[in-house]
Amino acid sequence: MSRLLALLLLLLAAPALAQAPGPAVVQTENVRAELLADVSAVKPGQPFWVGLRQVIKPKWHTYWKNPGDSGLPTEIAWKLPEGVTAGPIVWPRPNFYDIGGIVNYGFQDEAVLLVQVTPPATLTGSLPLVAEANWLVCEDVCIPEEAKLELVLPVTATGAPASPETLKIFEAARQRVPLPSPWPARYGVSRAGDPTLVVEARGLKADTIRDVYFFPAAWGPVASMARQSATVGADGIRIPLKRGDAKTALPAELAGTLVLTERTAGGDVRQAFDVTAKLDPAFVPAGTLSAIGGESIGLVEALLFALLGGLILNLMPCVFPVLAMKAAAFAQLAGHERSAMRRDGLAYTLGVLVSFAAMAALLIVLRASLGDVSWGFQFQSPVFSLLIAYLFFVIGLNLAGLFEVGSRFAGVGQGLAAKGGTAGAFFTGVLAVIVATPCTAPFMAAALGFALSQPAPQTVAVLLALGFGLALPFLLLSFTPALQRLMPRPGPWMDRLRQFLAFPMFASAAWMVWVLTQQSGADGVVYALGGMILIAFAIWLWRQGSGVSAATWIRRGVAAVAVLLAFAAVLRLEDAPATAASVSGGPAGVTFDGWERFSRERMNQAVAEGKPVFVDFTAAWCITCLVNEKVALDTPASRKAFEQAGVVKLKGDWTNRDPEITAVLKELGRAGVPLYLFWAPGAAQPKILPQVLTESLILSELAALPPAKR
Repeated sequence: MSRLLALLLLLLAAPALAQAPGPAVVQTENVRAELLADVSAVKPGQPFWVGLRQVIKPKWHTYWKNPGDSGLPTEIAWKLPEGVTAGPIVWPRPNFYDIGGIVNYGFQDEAVLLVQVTPPATLTGSLPLVAEANWLVCEDVCIPEEAKLELVLPVTATGAPASPETLKIFEAARQRVPLPSPWPARYGVSRAGDPTLVVEARGLKADTIRDVYFFPAAWGPVASMARQSATVGADGIRIPLKRGDAKTALPAELAGTLVLTERTAGGDVRQAFDVTAKLDPAFVPAGTLSAIGGESIGLVEALLFALLGGLILNLMPCVFPVLAMKAAAFAQLAGHERSAMRRDGLAYTLGVLVSFAAMAALLIVLRASLGDVSWGFQFQSPVFSLLIAYLFFVIGLNLAGLFEVGSRFAGVGQGLAAKGGTAGAFFTGVLAVIVATPCTAPFMAAALGFALSQPAPQTVAVLLALGFGLALPFLLLSFTPALQRLMPRPGPWMDRLRQFLAFPMFASAAWMVWVLTQQSGADGVVYALGGMILIAFAIWLWRQGSGVSAATWIRRGVAAVAVLLAFAAVLRLEDAPATAASVSGGPAGVTFDGWERFSRERMNQAVAEGKPVFVDFTAAWCITCLVNEKVALDTPASRKAFEQAGVVKLKGDWTNRDPEITAVLKELGRAGVPLYLFWAPGAAQPKILPQVLTESLILSELAALPPAKR
């Protein structure tokens, strides 16, 4: 009887055993695969989400829908009851992996692939979901794996959500799904066939956006790239790409996922957007700009040009005040032993070369981390501008005789104040390099452009050649007795000269304060002038009395507080937005005294219309730029000639960092400003004009143009 009862129970249970669900979790050699749903009970007719969750072995990865140079995307084949449909995989944002030059797009550690399932309104009982998934998982080798997963969900009239733990997994997965792009996008093709993508995300701040990458949705049109040199500028995000291996024509629409990191008040946020860019036949992408008159040089020529440029730097106005101080200090050595003069010349040269070597090292580090660096980049920081203004002001006070630096600081202080001494000569060389960077001289443009585009050894060699050219006149003077005999003998005139040299230093400080206003607005003047008053007050207090009395210590304490308050302005400048009414700060298309704000889009538009175009890349801290504008570009005769020829004048203000201007400079092999481009009507490429302009040169270029059509 008991055996008969057991057999009867087994027969009754057989249908249920036949319908028992398969595993919802499968562990392969490298991946733990799990099928999840965001509901614990299905409501008839109500769509819900399922997810294939892959927990991947450390250092291994699976692939995105476009796997890149190699690999295969994960695939899911569904077996569902009649009337139940499953949508396509909704892919999370991918990562890229550069493995020996082969670039793959995919996922490490964990990936959740979402699929929307829609049941019919007549569904009853339960809903079995069977997913046959296969994927390729790779590290040094690639292994194909598969899993058959089954999840059975009950069907109820109201449905029910999944457990809180499961819902957290789905919420995290949805946060990694790209959003539809809120910005229009377009792309153009260079003559070499390479596309450039422009996402018209106007208003983004370049200093808040980093790690920008475009993942093409399909293999073929665009090559997989381990590194993309994206820039954020006035027209949005611009990403030069490489043509892929597909032999077919580029599509009318280029689809993909744009991934970027944005700095917000709450911290860094990684975001992704699905982008569809339309092909723009009239669009001129970055990387296609070349010019007539641009130099193409080798290492030997670059070294020679750097040496000549360094020599000419001695005549530039931003360097002259420091060199005049050095000359006055050198004159004091007249009549001393020749060995003393040689030590002084060698110390000055060493200070120059060490400074250029340090600058080369900094440029190499920044280039490795940021990609693009240029000559004079430090002057684009308002903090640096303020500190240099303070330095010039303090040197001026010292030269004027307001204070003398005690023996404790004699090496540095006396050198900066042209008081002599080996250490002083060294630091005078350092100061000369600091003030030389906003100046450019003939021959420097090609040499610096070459240096900043070459590997580290060539970069260091060219910058050291530039420094040697700067130091060479004083080095020759220190080793040439015939030249030394021409120097005037020391006398009372030297004190008067020293006091006179205070005024060029005060003028240099005033210039840096003006630069600061272009970077930080009117508040920069308040911080700078207030800081200078505090520094002068601190120096005055320090000189009152001596000894170790309580009053002396109180005065020195107050002086230290005053100096700290002066330097506290640096903290304010870092957050102060530029409010100066500069050309680069206005809206596109608005003119300022006949000049329009530069944008690549406006430049390309004017060139495409066959108009003559003149572009002035300038900066408030560039003395050469300002002189050229006064003596050549903004004279009455030049203005009239520009107007008669109907020239579109664009001004690119590089006082603050501007990735769009930096990209143009890089394309043309230039390391900094000034840079002047001129298109004749109908010209496909511009002519590069010399760095030092004259009114006659501008008029001669414009004289060949026909009068503008009214």
